[in-house]
Amino acid sequence: MRNPLSRLESFFQRVRRPFSTLAGKFVTAGVLATVILSFALGFFLVDTEEQHMLRREEEAARMIATSLKLPFTQILLYEETGLMSEGGLLDLYTSRMANSKDLPVKYAMVFDPGGRILSHSNLTLYHKHLDDSLSKRALASSDMVLAYVGNPFHGGLIDVAIPLNVASKRFGTLRFGYSLSGLPTDIQTLKREILFLMLSASAFMILLIFIAARIIARPIGRLAHALNSVRFGRFEPMLLPERTDELGDLQNSYRIMVNRLREEEIERQKTQELLGETEKMATIGTLAAGIAHEINSPLTGAMHCVQALRKDFLPPRKRDQYLQVAGESLERIQRAVSQLLDYSTIHATNFSGCDISRLAGKTLELLAYRIGESGIEVENRLPPLAIRADAHKLEQVFVNLVVNAIEAMPSGGRLEISHVEDGPSLTLIIADSGEGIPEENLDRIFDPFFTTKGTGKGTGLGLAVCRKIIEQHGGRISVSSRPGEGTNFFISLPIFPPQEGVHGR
Repeated sequence: MRNPLSRLESFFQRVRRPFSTLAGKFVTAGVLATVILSFALGFFLVDTEEQHMLRREEEAARMIATSLKLPFTQILLYEETGLMSEGGLLDLYTSRMANSKDLPVKYAMVFDPGGRILSHSNLTLYHKHLDDSLSKRALASSDMVLAYVGNPFHGGLIDVAIPLNVASKRFGTLRFGYSLSGLPTDIQTLKREILFLMLSASAFMILLIFIAARIIARPIGRLAHALNSVRFGRFEPMLLPERTDELGDLQNSYRIMVNRLREEEIERQKTQELLGETEKMATIGTLAAGIAHEINSPLTGAMHCVQALRKDFLPPRKRDQYLQVAGESLERIQRAVSQLLDYSTIHATNFSGCDISRLAGKTLELLAYRIGESGIEVENRLPPLAIRADAHKLEQVFVNLVVNAIEAMPSGGRLEISHVEDGPSLTLIIADSGEGIPEENLDRIFDPFFTTKGTGKGTGLGLAVCRKIIEQHGGRISVSSRPGEGTNFFISLPIFPPQEGVHGR
């Protein structure tokens, strides 16, 4: 059962996965931009509408003050001229203003020019003087005055004062409180409407972003898949829908690139095959020199036997001995030539079952003369090991490495071939006690044409060809060495179960 920590890591990996793609980043940026812009626009609209609604309430208060100025002025004018006696008409008007369901008026009052209250919706303030700043401001102004009392968006009101005059003659001042108690409700309704509009618009925009991301990302994904196929060795252009935009230009560049890569790959393979065969021919020259010495000895013996057989008087027993020696010598010559011809023949790549130990033995047999001439002690510790491989190419690897070991031990030494098995892989170890490789050259010995041998003594292709052959088998080759202590080559190969009979060739 998975522990909580691994589940948490898996969750975060799933969360991060969309943001690692171009479409995910585009969608994320688009959604964030949409949300931010939507909220910013929503706040702007709410603030703008709040101010607009407040201005509208101010205009309503002004209209009420303007419409009531005339009747209140007439009442005061008539009372002053004696056309109308005081009969409580002012009190009636102020009371109706404060108690009317149609007018949002909290309180109403009328001042005389001296500041004394002539009428008030609150009868307890009749004939009193008010010393607050709003009253002083209202009495001192010759125009309509509006002032906010409390927070207008949280149940406040607008204090309105308008002079009651005819021409330059001032009879008093009308002052009332315009209630804003309905404004918070209107603002909440407005916010809900804007929020709904904002969410609807955001959802629509996010949907469009998702659709646009899929439309944009689909051809990019197809092109990325096509480019990935090149990485895995496919050098045939994939069929992509024709486009006339920038992605179309990229697709055309992709086709041109793949065609060039295919041509270069063909040339590279031809060059590698030529380099491999060149190195092989150079090795054959070295082998031929050694085999020539090995052929010379049995050939001399065979010629001696032929000359002896030409004598007329030979005992039958002696004649039979000469014939046997001549036959054995010719068989030795035939075997040596056959080995050389078999190695020099160009073979097509063919993976089949082969015995690594037998291949190593055949290589040592092929190079037996040079090994013996150099006084090298050889130990082949490989047991029968069956793997799937190209026997001819692996033999070329063995020959190159053994020849290098022989040349590294001109005064004799020890050559050991062993192995280590590790699960699905097999590591061959070819170790010599020769001169070793300088540390500065270890990273370069597998480079084509790199050699420390003298002019005419090596092509510098042997180890490069070996590495290529091992890589063709899905393996790798490495080296460790110290000057004066010898060199170890490690060849790691995957083990595949043989599908054919195990054989050395």
